[in-house]
Parts: sequence; structure tokens; C-alpha cells
Amino acid sequence: MKKLINTLLLVSGFITWGMAQETDSTFYLQEVTVKENRIPPRVSFKNTSIEKEQLRENLTASLGEILALKTPIFIKNYGAGGTATPSFRGTGASHTQVYWNGINLNSPMLGQVDLSLFPVAFTDEIEVNYGAASLLYGTGGLGGAIQMNSKVAWKKQFQLMASQSVNSMENHISNASLTFGNSKLQSTTKAFYKKANNRFDFVNTIQPGQPTWTNKHAQQQQHGFLQELSAKLGKKQTLGIKAWYQQSKRDLAPSMDKKEEFAWQGDESLRLLAEWQLNDSKKNLSLKGAYIHDKLEYEKELNNAAQPKTSYSLSNGHIYKLNGIANFKISNQLYLNSGFKWDYDEISSTSYKDLDSGEKTNAHQNTFDLYTSAEWLPVPSLSISLLFRQQWLDSERKPFLPSLGMKYALWTNATFILSAKANLSRNFHAPTLNDRYWYPVGNPQLKPEEGWTGEGGLQLQTASTHRPWHASYELTAFNSVIHNWIIWKPAISNLWRPENLREVHSQGIEQVLKIRYQQNNWRLDFFASASVVKSENQKPYDDLDDSVDKQLLYTPVSSFQGYIKVKHKQNTLIAEQTAYGKRYTQNDGSEWLNPYYLTNLVYGREFSLGKHLLSLQARINNLFGYHYQSIARKPMPNRVYQLRLTFHMNE
Repeated sequence: MKKLINTLLLVSGFITWGMAQETDSTFYLQEVTVKENRIPPRVSFKNTSIEKEQLRENLTASLGEILALKTPIFIKNYGAGGTATPSFRGTGASHTQVYWNGINLNSPMLGQVDLSLFPVAFTDEIEVNYGAASLLYGTGGLGGAIQMNSKVAWKKQFQLMASQSVNSMENHISNASLTFGNSKLQSTTKAFYKKANNRFDFVNTIQPGQPTWTNKHAQQQQHGFLQELSAKLGKKQTLGIKAWYQQSKRDLAPSMDKKEEFAWQGDESLRLLAEWQLNDSKKNLSLKGAYIHDKLEYEKELNNAAQPKTSYSLSNGHIYKLNGIANFKISNQLYLNSGFKWDYDEISSTSYKDLDSGEKTNAHQNTFDLYTSAEWLPVPSLSISLLFRQQWLDSERKPFLPSLGMKYALWTNATFILSAKANLSRNFHAPTLNDRYWYPVGNPQLKPEEGWTGEGGLQLQTASTHRPWHASYELTAFNSVIHNWIIWKPAISNLWRPENLREVHSQGIEQVLKIRYQQNNWRLDFFASASVVKSENQKPYDDLDDSVDKQLLYTPVSSFQGYIKVKHKQNTLIAEQTAYGKRYTQNDGSEWLNPYYLTNLVYGREFSLGKHLLSLQARINNLFGYHYQSIARKPMPNRVYQLRLTFHMNE
């Protein structure tokens, strides 16, 4: 914690130095443009993106792995090969919404996604919407949202990529892609295959004498295929079709208190998306239709020697979506955006039964959203964002959601621009289908989790790109209170039941510093992100509840992500650092996991072969062999060596 505080003070000094420079009262906000089918950004809300170069450097990573390195989102890893779920600004996993080209991928059953199942190689752009910035895309993102988007380059091209990586845990990952087309038609095909043993030694700190065990029964096999077709229909219209199939089968490693245990999970998904767009200088219209089929199987041997049993569950989800967006540029000072979303979810599960009769039943859910927003620049130095959203769930009207934000340019000179941002929004998260229908403890009377979020901050950045160095610093403070927080508590017969029992107060500070220096054939990149988050329960659910004013489970108070990258001609050297404070594992704060600090080292070399390119990357994760757990009793790998070879063919 002391190291983190020193880092925060050092970064804060950067803004103090910048404010001491000469100021000027005139500043012009960057003009908002209507481009492709992208919604004009609300500049008064915090949004960040992961650079395309960083996606290439982490080609074989999962979405969870790259978010842990480049963003303040804490990823809860249930061991190597296990599930990975996000904790964003002190909220739960279901409070982070994940979108693929504007289509929400969160499971209507669980309300969340497993980030380990999304390969970085299948996306061209990753954008992170913090807090209320997610409200532009949908409800439920009390912590924020993650966007995975595809990009189309309308040019004559033929590009082939093939990549193979291996690591010291006996894991193998293969990636391939083919992109070709011209100014009117483009095709992209991507495929990946992963076979992982996830085998490593670890110190078992909960066993007598702390013996060294080997992580076993964590085998994993994944494969996926993505096809994207895009066509121009005249000068202004485009049509796109996307198909994404993926399957995963994995053994779930036993926890540290069991040497042998069998548990298995299978995930299968088919995602189909069709999209029509109309673009010109004054407007953008978009219509998307999607179908998603999700299948989840889970099997586990129950630890009962007298009566051996196996627990098995199977669920199938059929999800239909229709989205419409209309963006209008009224003038250089006013932009309007409106849209609708319709979702229909049909879920069959071995765990869904009528709560009265006990007979098997399917769960249905029908959701409809309407929203409208405006971005207004009344004067060159001020931008005002306004949004209203209304949702109906199974014909029942849900809370009305307003959002207001402002960004003001405080001053500028030839070197730096300083601006201030503030926003206030209301959001809600509906109970999941598991919360409502899981037999025999589902609770159909649950209320939505809802509350207000306020955010404010300062942003300092270089004013000109015509210099060898660029820098930016952003300080953000946020505060939210969420009512009717849903938790599962003991009910009867060793069963747990969901109830609206908590009121959670989450507040924190985020700081991000970026510096880039480029001269001749040299380039230096520096990135540092430090966060302090307090997320506490304010309301006891009974007289014995001692969680009041205690940090929520698995929510680190302090975290840090950073890297230094040096690039010279075809050589790249990267040092990455992440650090997380202790995470409580008991509601009363009596037990916790120790802080951990991870250092990664990466070296890459590119070889030109005429028009083609061959690249070699060597990576060491957890360089100093730190023994740690992200989730209690689920060991994480110590030092891991990885080698990757990638070939790019361009014609």
C-alpha cells in the first residue's frame, strides 16, 4: 500500500507541474464525427481503448488476460484453465457488460461472462467504458462495459497470418487468419485451437509442512471459427454478416485442500450477426439482428464415500436480438443519437423447474429498451452530454435512467491542454434468470439492483502531435451507492436463496499516466495505472451479519498496472508490472489473501521477408516466480516461459 501511495503522489505531481506552465483561455474540443456505425462518444465520460499494437503483442491471450495487464479491472481467476470473471470499480461480475460489435454477450442465466473464453485474436479493437459510460450501450453496467469490435479496411488486400505458441505449462495455441477484398467487398476468416495441460508445481500453503504439489486435472481444449463478410451497397450503405462458433472442454482443477477431485465443464456458443449501415456526412443509421446459442454442461463427483454421486447440469440458451441506432449531426455544435434494443431469451436447464409443482420448465425473458442522447457544444470550451434510457422487462416498466455529463477546457498553451469532467447517472441491473428460477430456491420477487453514480476528474494532455514526445494524465474520482444488492444467503436444508439484502457504497480514485517518446528509429512507451477502491456493505441483512463497513469479498483496495516498452527498428523489449492488495475471503474481514506482485518480461524480433513478415516473441510471465492465489485455494502459475512464432503474408 505504501508503494502505491508513493506512486499516486508522484503521478499527482505531474499535473501540478503542468498547471504551473503558461495558460491561455482559448481551447477547442476535438470535433465529434459521425463515423461508421460508431455512436458519437460522450467526452465527459471515461472511455479507454487498448491499442491495436498491444493486441498483436498479446495475440494468444484471452480477453481476461489482456484486461488484467492494461486496465484497472480486477480479474478473478479460478486457477489456470478455470473461469475468469471481472470486478470493475468494486462491483460484481454481473455488473460488467460485455459487447461484441454492439451485441451484449452476458449470459441471461448467470448475468456474466467467462473472460477466459474470448480470444484476443478474434477482435480488432477493445474499448473499456467506465461506470456510467456504459449506459449509452445498455443497462446493467454498474461497474462498466467492455467492447470487442471488428474493423473493416476498404482497400485491395490479401493478408494471411499464422501463429503458433508453446509454453512451459505444456500449453499449445494456434491462430490463423485470412483477409482479402477490395473497395467494395471484404472477407475475414479467423480460427484458433488451444490444447492446454496447465501443468505446474506450486507450494500448497494450507497443507501441513507446505509441500510442493503439481497442478493436475486442469486439461483444456478450445477451438473456434469466425467468419466476417462486408459489402458496400453503393456509396453510402454497407451490409455485414458475422458468424462465430466456439467450443471449450476443460477439467476443473481441484482446490488446494483436495489432491484428487473430478469436475468438468463444457461451453459451446454460436453467434450470428447481420448488420446494415447507412453513412453520410450528416447521419448514420444502423440496424443489427443477432442470434446466440449458448450451451453449458457441468459435471462434478460429490465427495461422499458412503454414497458416491455425480452432480450434472445442462443448459441451453436461445437468444434473439435486434438493435437500431440513428445518429444525426445537427450542426458542428449539436449531435443527436437515438436507438432501441429488443432481446428475447429462452433458456432450458435441468435446474429450472416450476417452484410450486417441481415440474421442469423453460424460462423466458423479453426486454425492450429505448434511449435518446445529445452531445452539445454551446461554446468551444464546453461539452454537455445528456442521455435518457427506459427499459421494459416482460412488459414491466423498469427505473427511468437519466445521465448528465460535462467537460470543460480549463486552459491550454502550446504544450498542454487541461480539462475537467463531471457526470451523474442512474443505472440498474435486473436479477438473472438463475436468481429468479433456480429450483427450488429461485426468487421471482427480486427487485432490480439500482443506484446513482457520480464521477469527476481532470485530464492533462499534450496539445500538439508535431513533437517527438506525447503525454497524458487522467485523474478520476467516482462514488456510487447501489440499493437492493442481491446476495445468496443460507435458507433451508443447506440450500442458499437470493435476496435483496445489501446496500453497497463504492468509491475510489483512478490515475493513469501515459508517455511516448519517438526519435529516429527509437520509441519509448511508459504506462502506469493506479487505483484505490473502497467497496463496502452499508446494510446488515440480519442481526448476525458482521459485513457492515467491510470491503466486499475479492475486491482489492489497491491495484497497479504498468509497463515500459522500448522499440528499436525490428526489436521490442517490454517489462510489465501488476500489483494487487489483499482480498478478503470472509464477510467479516477475518480472512484474506495476501497481496501479490507480478512482473512479465517480453522480447520480440521482426524479420522482413520481402513483402512478408516473420516475428518471434519470447515471454516470461511471473518473472520472479511469485506464489499467489486470485481465488482462495485456487493456485496460480509461478514462472512460465512462452515462445511464439508468427508469419504475416501480404500481397
